[in-house]
Amino acid sequence: MAIRRQVLRDEVEELILQRLLENRWAPGSRLSIDGLARDLEVSPTPVREAMVSLERSGLVEYVALRGYVVAPMLDDGQMVELLDARRTVESAALGKSFEEWEPLLADLEAAHTHHAEVLARIESDGQIDYDLINEHFQADWAFHQVFFNHARNRYLLTMVENLRTHTHRMRQTWSGGSVSFDGREAHEEHSRILQMVRQHNHDGALRALAEHLDLVLGRSLQGPTGDGEGAEAEKREPEAAAAEA
Repeated sequence: MAIRRQVLRDEVEELILQRLLENRWAPGSRLSIDGLARDLEVSPTPVREAMVSLERSGLVEYVALRGYVVAPMLDDGQMVELLDARRTVESAALGKSFEEWEPLLADLEAAHTHHAEVLARIESDGQIDYDLINEHFQADWAFHQVFFNHARNRYLLTMVENLRTHTHRMRQTWSGGSVSFDGREAHEEHSRILQMVRQHNHDGALRALAEHLDLVLGRSLQGPTGDGEGAEAEKREPEAAAAEA
């Protein structure tokens, strides 16, 4: 019974997380535990437990007299801090992962190839929808995750999991209502990291990673704002109202 309860809580958290990352609720929207429980057809208990976990991730906040609300978008200062943290942690993981160079290279090659396949499907589809964009985000992150898988350090793995969630928030912030798609740019920057790893060039790989994260930050700070955000907020209103019920 305890195992099933944990599985249910994890499933509920994943469903709520997906909706948050889809921008279904505007920042500040109240997330009613009872309303979500009815919508997901579960008891309030796993929803409440999921909210506690999502609060730790920074995606939701608890506000006195209101309950849980969708956290505000990341501002420029938070994005700068996030990319600075990623640079520190990812550089440590990539540097250490060279101790397993051959499996590191094999997994990076596989992740890079998969990312290219996802980008090709997005381009052939002719339009950008959430499912495809989310698949791109997952493939993009999988390339970075390889560093941590081969660093063999449980504490680095814990740190990057937290950073992964905040990176999703950052993407949610700069995409706004009209997605600014940088898939090809990111893939090309990954290519430069991969090339350095192929050459067993430890310092070159670290420089390529730092350059990539600097460029990600630059694109994020220049992301679209304004009319698209308002249009997206309008689109989210019906579901936001249901979440507050």
